[in-house]
Amino acid sequence: MNSVRTLPRVTTTPSGVRFVLAVQAIAVALVVGWFATGHASAPDAGLLQLDVLSLSERVEGAAAVDGRPTMLVVTCPDLPRDDRELAAEFGLVVSTDPVLARRLALPLATAECQPGYVLLDAASTVRYRTYDPGWQEHSYEQEVLLGHLSGHRS
Repeated sequence: MNSVRTLPRVTTTPSGVRFVLAVQAIAVALVVGWFATGHASAPDAGLLQLDVLSLSERVEGAAAVDGRPTMLVVTCPDLPRDDRELAAEFGLVVSTDPVLARRLALPLATAECQPGYVLLDAASTVRYRTYDPGWQEHSYEQEVLLGHLSGHRS
């Protein structure tokens, strides 16, 4: 004689369902809000930076030099210029254009005269951006990142 066993039915109370839905709604709202705000210094939520080399946007006025990964430094006209060079396989451009700084979401470069730079891949896509008042002294780190963009890992 085969007997069929039935398991007890699990029921969820209406208040339990409402609680789960409320938690999910809050989580979704937080994630959407986080993505909507963008980077703290980004105007109009432009150029979201979530992690190293995670950007992927083209910006008018930012172009790679001769199809090579390029570092584009945005600085102020009254700061001393540096004629530092990167390795020959990378391009380097120094700009004092405040409009370009705003397009690159580096507003401190125009408002407070803080130098910053972006790294462009060979296709002129912005892949990284940061403020760095000592950018001239960090060529090793910059070349490692540019090497990553060119496919040569160091």
